[in-house]
This record gives sequence, structure tokens and C-alpha cells, in this order.
Amino acid sequence: MEVTAGTVEIITCAILILVSLIGNTILIYCTWKCITRHLPTSFALIFSLAVVHLARNLVVNVMSIVFNSGVVVDSPTCKVGKFTAAVTTTLAVWFTLYLAVLYCVKLYRVVHPLNMAPEKKWRRHHLFAVFVLWAAGIAVCCPVLVFGEKAAHVVAENATQSQYDSLLYTECLVNYSSQQVALFYGKIFLVIVDLLPLAVLVLVSFRVVLLLWEHKKATYGDIWIGSDATEDEVLRASKLVIFLMFLVTLLWVSHFILVYFLTDLSSYYFIPAVLTVLFSGYSALSPYLLVLINYKVRVQLRSLKSFCCPDFKKSVLPDVKKSVSESAITVASPDT
Repeated sequence: MEVTAGTVEIITCAILILVSLIGNTILIYCTWKCITRHLPTSFALIFSLAVVHLARNLVVNVMSIVFNSGVVVDSPTCKVGKFTAAVTTTLAVWFTLYLAVLYCVKLYRVVHPLNMAPEKKWRRHHLFAVFVLWAAGIAVCCPVLVFGEKAAHVVAENATQSQYDSLLYTECLVNYSSQQVALFYGKIFLVIVDLLPLAVLVLVSFRVVLLLWEHKKATYGDIWIGSDATEDEVLRASKLVIFLMFLVTLLWVSHFILVYFLTDLSSYYFIPAVLTVLFSGYSALSPYLLVLINYKVRVQLRSLKSFCCPDFKKSVLPDVKKSVSESAITVASPDT
């Protein structure tokens, strides 16, 4: 049996949805169990990223499966699909950058300790900033929701149809009211709101690498006397942030380049599947890194494992007790 482009894309979307659903559901559950009256900034960012990733897969990729199954889409469906794709991409980049900046500041405080305790009021400002990012991301992508519509396919009588249909790239388009709006908003502004934060994210990651190297040199110079749970937590999270930077940057740039040359590559049947992997790869893989950033989330994950797999309960409980004891040590240090 010949495998068609639609079948390949359906299988790809199904795998990405399954991987993302498992990872983000676990991440949301563990983060929600850790939330108390004082919501740390890292929890708000991790929770927001998980919600964005779920929306990306459960809306866009499910719609792609439905489209490739033979269901005809209409303009409202295209509006929702294009808007969700745009807003989840933008918010994923912004929240990842915010998370990187947060742990870069934390790492700087580890390497260069402050003379006084940080002010707790900053937590409110951070949470307000997270809310502003949600509102700004939705507002920025609203024109996509307005101008998105189903493409009108016009095929000449003597022409052969060699282009493989894809929901986001050929079936659903964004037809702006004028060429100026299409140029300045669709081709310049929307690219800048993603590309500029990615560039800043790369710079922040370089700063994190330099701070890690500085911390390593200081440790070998016997300046640091031991290490506590807070330092270990920040160091581990900073290293994971670097992996997140590589993942989101490489996938975004590869996706952008492929879409730019889509006209020349649309005759290859595997292109829709490749675009799907590049588009949703970050939302499927990043939850398994985000769940390792905060020790409280890891404690909840181990508790979930012990509940689902009683055979491993004895081996898991000592680690949980150890993490709980570490949390008792770090309770005095506020989360910025």
C-alpha cells in the first residue's frame, strides 16, 4: 500500500500530540500540586509554557489530522488554526526567554551574592509581567485571527497538481487588507516579535555559560565552601535553560527557512510532515526538560511515579525525603 503525504502527516501529528499530551499533562499536574498561596515566578512560567504547548497540539495538530482525513475546512476553522499557531509560537518564545532571564539573574546572585536579602515584592511584579505577556501575545496576533481565511485554489486546465496540501501552509492563508499591511505586519512585525526575543535568548544563554564557567573556576579556587540546595537548584536549572535555548532556536530557524522556500519544496510529499515536526517539536520535547527545573516539581513527579508504580516505592521514597529536607533548607530564600 502506498503511503501518501496525508498519511505521513497524520502519523506525525498523532505522535507529537501523544508525546506532548503526556509531557505537558504531567508538567501541569506536578506544577499545580506545588502551587501554594505564594506563587513563585518559575511556577507561573512553567505552567504558562505547558498550557501554550497543549493548546498548540490539541488545536493545530488535531485540526491537521481532521483536514488530512478528508474533512473540508471552512474560513472560521482557518482563522482559529492560523491564530493559534501564531500566538502559541510567540508566547512559547517569550516565556522561554523570561525563564532564561529569571535563572540568569538567580545564577548571578549565586556567583556574586548580594549583601542584603532580595525584596519579596518583586514576585508580584514578575507575576504581573507574565499576565502582560499573555495579553500582549494575544493582542499582537489578533490581526491573524481577523484576516485568516480559507485559500481559494485556482488550477489551470492544462496544469498538474504537484503541490501537497497542508492545513497551515496551503489550505489556510492570511489575506491582509492591503499590501502594506501584509509587508509591515505579516512579513516584518511578526518575524521581529519572534526573532528578536530569540536573539536575546541566545545572548542570555551565553551569559549563563560565562557565569557557570566563573562559578566552576571559583569552586576550583577554593573560594566556595561547600554548596547548598539553592545553589544546586539554580545551577541545574541554568544548564537546562541552555538546552531549551538550543531546542527552540534551532526548530524556529529551521521552520522559518523551510517555509520561506516552501514554493520550491512543496512537490516533496514529506515536506508537510517535516514542517509539523519543526512546528511542534518544541512543545513536545520541552516539557520533559521543564519538569526537571524546579526541585518541588521533581518531588511531585517522584510521588506520581511511586503512586503509579508501587514496585518502585521503596527506591523512590528516600529520594523524596531527601528533596523534602532540601526544601526545608531553602524555604527561607524567596523566589524572585
